[in-house]
Amino acid sequence: MSSEKGGLNIEAALVGREGMTGLPLILGDDRGSADVMIQVSGMGWRIEAAALSRLLENRACRDRLLRYVHTVMIQIQGTALAYGRGKLEIRLARWLLMCHDRISGDELELTHEFMALMLGVRRAGVTVALHELEGRALIRSTRGRVLIRDREGLEAVTGGFYGGPEAHYRRLLPECMTERTPV
Repeated sequence: MSSEKGGLNIEAALVGREGMTGLPLILGDDRGSADVMIQVSGMGWRIEAAALSRLLENRACRDRLLRYVHTVMIQIQGTALAYGRGKLEIRLARWLLMCHDRISGDELELTHEFMALMLGVRRAGVTVALHELEGRALIRSTRGRVLIRDREGLEAVTGGFYGGPEAHYRRLLPECMTERTPV
């Protein structure tokens, strides 16, 4: 999450089972400037900074991690474009797809308030956009949950704001693909 001193926050990038946090260390900085927020339950691995630094001495490992950093930079560019030029419904559809990429199953446990925080918008706007997507039978929204019903339909709603960074990920890190990782 990117934050400013007054307490405003917005999501800058999404990371799931395909990736990692701690990118500044890979780039030679021992401090990060972003906050990390866990959105869904799941298992993860933790590595000490010193151990990661030792791994970076291995050229193949370092090259793979730098390719991953590049995919995150591309994702951030796509997010900036979507947030700057896309309507809320488009941004929400894109964000739901990106979350869907990173979980098993089709149900996301997310509140309207949380989605609003991630997208940097008012909760009421998220509620309206969810109703629009639900009206097209693309999702089913209940209290604290969103069920993805028509992934292809959601992709169509994004009008090209989803898919570019995901294609770069597949090209740069094909060995890291999982069951459903268009990421």
